[in-house]
Parts: sequence; C-alpha cells; structure tokens
Amino acid sequence: MWHPHWAPRKNIGFSRFRLCQCHVGSNREVKGCVPKKAPWQYLISCVLQHIVIPQPLGNSSRSQKTNERKTTRMNRLFSSSRPTAQISMPVSANITPSEIRRVVDVNQIKRIHFGRVAIFSSTGLLIALVKFRPFTTMSEVEVNQWDELSQFLFCKKRFTDPIATNGALLEGFMFAIGWRKCSTKNEQFGLYGSVGKIENTKDEWRNQGANLSSVGWILGQSLRCVGDNLFQKIQNCYNSLGVPSFDQVNYEGNIPANQGACEFASALTFTMNGFKNSHHFYKDAMQYALRWWFQADKRTGQIQRDASKRCTGGKLIFQNDHFWIDLSACHGLIQVVWASSKFVHYTDPAQDNESMTLVGMSAQCSSRLAKTMCQKSNGYYEIGERAGYQIRDGNTISSQFKE
Repeated sequence: MWHPHWAPRKNIGFSRFRLCQCHVGSNREVKGCVPKKAPWQYLISCVLQHIVIPQPLGNSSRSQKTNERKTTRMNRLFSSSRPTAQISMPVSANITPSEIRRVVDVNQIKRIHFGRVAIFSSTGLLIALVKFRPFTTMSEVEVNQWDELSQFLFCKKRFTDPIATNGALLEGFMFAIGWRKCSTKNEQFGLYGSVGKIENTKDEWRNQGANLSSVGWILGQSLRCVGDNLFQKIQNCYNSLGVPSFDQVNYEGNIPANQGACEFASALTFTMNGFKNSHHFYKDAMQYALRWWFQADKRTGQIQRDASKRCTGGKLIFQNDHFWIDLSACHGLIQVVWASSKFVHYTDPAQDNESMTLVGMSAQCSSRLAKTMCQKSNGYYEIGERAGYQIRDGNTISSQFKE
C-alpha cells in the first residue's frame, strides 16, 4: 500500500508542498522517507518533535538551466580568451536613485573594481562585460595610441558645441562627433559640428580624416579584447543598419553591406568635468552600449600616467541589478559593454582635481538616424519638396565657408 507524505519546499516554509511517497511494510526505502512507522505515527512524531519532514525540494534544476544558458552565451561571445570571473546578480528590483545612493555608500551592493568580469542576471541574461586595464599592463605603444586619441577628442571640442538636449544629462559636459539625424529644416542627416566654429579652424578640420580612421581602429581593437565574438555580433548589427561610420567625413552614397573592419558606430560622444546623469535606458539602434573611461588633463587631453594625481569617485550604477562599477579604481583604461536597452543605469560624477578630469567615451548608433537611413533607401527623400533636402557632410559644410 502506498501513502502520501508531505515535504516542504526548501527555504519557503510550510506554505507550499509536494507529494512524496514511500512503500510501507517492506524493506524498500525511498531517499528522504522513513517507512519504518505507520503513516499516522510518523506524522505525529514529526509534529511533536518539530522535525521537518525529509525530502526538501531545492532549485537545483532551475540553477542548472541558468548555468547552461550562461555557458551557451559565453560560447557565443568568446571564441578565445574568456572573463576571469562570472558574477550572478539577484533578481532585479525597482530601487529609487536616492535609495541606491544610500546603499552604495555603505557598500551593500556588489562593487566591480578589477579584472575582466562577466555579469549575469538571476535568469542567466548577460548584463555587462567589464575589463579593467591598468597602464602598467599595456605596452608603451598602446598607451601612446590612447594618449593621441584623447588629445584628438579634446581638439574636436573646437568644432562643436556641448550637447544640451540630452534628457538624462544633469551635470558636466558632453560632446559628440560623427553623424546624426538633422533637426534643421531642408536637411536629411549630417555631421555634428558648428559651422561658425569650424570656419575658424577650417584647415585643421579638413585634415581630420586620417585621425578619425585611427580612432576607429584603436576602439575596434579594444572591443575585440573584451570579446571577439561579441564584437563581431555588434559589427554585424551595425552593418545591417546601413548608417555611415563616425570616421567618415563625407557621405559617399549607399553604405556598403560590409564596411571596414573597425567600423561599428555612427557617432562618438565623450563626457568630462564631473559628468552626471539620471537613471535611464539607452534608446539606441544597437543592442549593446560601448563605453570607455580614462583620466586626462582638462586642458590638453593628455592621459594622466601619474597615479598620485588621478581623480577620485565616479560610479556607473545599475540600480535595479544590485551592482556598480568603480570608475576610479583602475589607473588605466576601463571598458564596459552592456545590454543597454534592458538594464537601467546612471552615472555618479568623479571628483575632478585642479588639472585632471574623468573622461567617458561612448560609441553609439542613433535610432533616429537608422530610421532616416531606412527612409532614404526606400525613396522617402526623393518625393516632393524632400527631394531637395541636403546631406550635411564635410563637402556641404566646406561650401559654406567664407574664403
């Protein structure tokens, strides 16, 4: 004769139960059951002795499936070198910015501050890949390349005004180079830049093409170091959008289906001077956000190699997912790739000193620009008055100079 025993789920108490069975009156024993006594005797003895009836139900099968999903995603993202650590975060919770600041101050959520780390959600979704690269681990040639890149970005400030219409921006400055959807009447899309500022340094502006190409190469190489298959996935997504690359000064007509080996974004934004923003999602056309941080001289953009003079503070906080990235923990380069449209984040400012600032750089592809390029390929700008809309590229801007 078979009879029921009731076993509680592990860590849930006695509110949820599962039926288990054992064979009474024989020497057969089912793991977790005690068939030596009659059912009513065994049940009463358990109640009187406050003993939890055996055979708890764990979540091993669920954990196994989550681990399998992680392994599958890791295999897709990395063909060679892998992160040195994998971290699984608790279930997401809606925490307000004021609450998260209090929690971070007392270090009650996970701080990411060294190594090469893959961070997963409780369900096995990849949240972010983080890589800290101290200058001491980089070759002199590579450090010099990043130094030249940083100084080039600071020179680009002479050609453009700070972005003032970014909804999440609270403090600091943000600049951009590359392509965007135009808001000016009779224009389709074009380059970031102020014609008035460009005209004052037009010779320098006309000769920027080679420097832009080297910027794309440096950033592309750094992304491959984070995840080779991941970079290929990002590049395939970018190529499918048909948008021009940030290192192109002139629009050459239809964008080729397979662009250059290091082209993966239509624009670069860079922030400095205590940059801070509110919690938000990215509304990009790309699945992943690509970010870099380093410290540089406020005036020249020269990278700070002296660890004693670096800035303090600076956090990239994922408020609903219980972790934050320390942007001042590494005297070198910090690279982060994360699923930008799925996970809320915000930036707390670094405390700049008299000469140094924390520079943040982001590779983006505007969804508005991607929509415009799709409309263009479908003939939207060939009908009616739209047929006369201009493309604000390098040639168009140069034609407005007063020679």
